[in-house]
Amino acid sequence: MAEFKTYSDHSMSLLMGDREPILKSILRQLFEGIYSEIKDKCILEEVDKKDINEFLKWPDDHDLNGTARYFIWNFFSHKIIERVVHTRKFSLKDIYTIINKPKFKNQLEEKRRLVSQLEIKKKFKFSIKQINEVGVISAELIRIRNLAAHNNGLENSSQALILMSNISRLLNMIPDSIREATNGFGSLEQFVREDFLDSILSVIRPDIEESIEDARLQSETASEEDGDLFNEVLVNKIDDMSNQLRSLKEINAVLSKQDNTLENILSLVYSPRPSMERQWSFDNESRKDIQDNEILSSEQVEKSLAIELEESLDDIDSELYQSSRSEIYDSLMKLRVKIKKEMSLEYPAFRNWHNLLMSNLANSMLDNELTSLEILKSDETFQHYYDSKQMYGKLLAHYNVNDKKKAAVEYFDIQIERYWPLIEATLKDYFSNE
Repeated sequence: MAEFKTYSDHSMSLLMGDREPILKSILRQLFEGIYSEIKDKCILEEVDKKDINEFLKWPDDHDLNGTARYFIWNFFSHKIIERVVHTRKFSLKDIYTIINKPKFKNQLEEKRRLVSQLEIKKKFKFSIKQINEVGVISAELIRIRNLAAHNNGLENSSQALILMSNISRLLNMIPDSIREATNGFGSLEQFVREDFLDSILSVIRPDIEESIEDARLQSETASEEDGDLFNEVLVNKIDDMSNQLRSLKEINAVLSKQDNTLENILSLVYSPRPSMERQWSFDNESRKDIQDNEILSSEQVEKSLAIELEESLDDIDSELYQSSRSEIYDSLMKLRVKIKKEMSLEYPAFRNWHNLLMSNLANSMLDNELTSLEILKSDETFQHYYDSKQMYGKLLAHYNVNDKKKAAVEYFDIQIERYWPLIEATLKDYFSNE
């Protein structure tokens, strides 16, 4: 069978695979530029300085979590912040929140001085708001990386979309000097905007690809009988739908230009359970105790987070958990992509309307509880495509239409033998838990 990459595979590549070193390099360079400019304006304990200096020597033992934590760890103190809001230590992620505290409304001159000291102006221009956004992204990367590691990959397309949005926004705001100094930056950016996004769209919007294939089928056969004019109309239709697909691929680029993009996406797509929020937030008292006594290594930090995740997951009664229709549909669409890739490699004439899990059929399986082969074969939607009834009008007069119909039957029979047992088990499990 052909090897293919899902959005979960691409996520693992980004978080702990061959593309992780590029992300680490970007974050490390960004932290180095920020730190070099603000370190003399802030107060740092010796143990924190030592930790940071060791990190900036580019050690190999820092993974993505160990790199991202430098944006969310309480390394810094500042006299103005201590005097106005009585906060002793803070992280880069906290600065924007601190300067917008109500107490600074009556201390506008102090706020102006603080902003002037902490904004980055020398190596590159980077505002306090941008520093905060990188901190938020860093915290989210740590959370998603631990989630993926615990589950051997991401479990649904919404998680992948959150990861893609975070990385896309991060790459969009990186200064040009870091872009130019980072080997593989361009390839990473292209990978995220094309391969990674395509792998997500193939699951959440299979109808786009199916519409294009359907129009192409009509175009291929109708051109021989109705002349170039009708064919040109259909080709234009295909082009329009292709443009729509390209527009979808540019969603992340468009969104990244809007203010508060990341916050809006996360609030709409991801709503963490209260019990899970505890896993990823650093309790102020805990952080203070840790930093006053010792600096944890990257490995210790990841191990601690992983233990908390496992403990919290152990509290969930798995027998009470029920997958939603959307999650089951998401799983079926992932299998649909696998079927397409494997069948297309073996049978070049295989098309989307031959796919046992094309969106119309997958929806029918869920809407009509098609939990056995007998029920499947009696379903009207299945019969429609099994008998090639999507071919209509003058297409039926085409000289090799019977061959196409026979091929369709063969394709469906092969898929039923290979993939139906897994589909059937998935459907039975879902409906048995309702």
